[in-house]
Amino acid sequence: MADLANDAGTLRLRLALVDREAPVRGPVAAEAGDGQAPSGRILASAGVEVLDPRDAEWWPVLRLAVLYLAPGAVHALVAGLQDVLQGNAPGFAWQEGAEAALGVQVGNLEGAPGDHLLVEVGLDLSQHLAELSQGPRRPGAELALFRWTATRAGVVAFAGTLRREAGALIDDE
Repeated sequence: MADLANDAGTLRLRLALVDREAPVRGPVAAEAGDGQAPSGRILASAGVEVLDPRDAEWWPVLRLAVLYLAPGAVHALVAGLQDVLQGNAPGFAWQEGAEAALGVQVGNLEGAPGDHLLVEVGLDLSQHLAELSQGPRRPGAELALFRWTATRAGVVAFAGTLRREAGALIDDE
């Protein structure tokens, strides 16, 4: 699990790359032709959590139970983080795909120490609420936004963990 915490260590984004969709088996595989799951998506979970100092446990503020990430989306997130960290871009924005249930922006923060970056995380609940309520999906209407400052070291650790976890799920096919 990759964690991107604020500079105080009290708030974090947790992005867990859980598993890769398995090839389709049985009669469905014959109909699909190649026997592969749709694009071999990565099953993930994401949420924003707070640290409770009383028990030193992280508690969810808001969590998306399941996300389906294209393998290229994870690589794009890592590449964007690397561009900011290496000074090739002042910032970047990423979203997890067509559903855009998770969005992340990271960039330089004017007036802050050089070792700090601004992090913005958006969690769109519209798809999950539509499924639960059997109502229409209203993208962006139920969007929770979080903003904090993070250290460069924290962003480096987050990108490194994502790279390793994605490599284990994507590159070892």
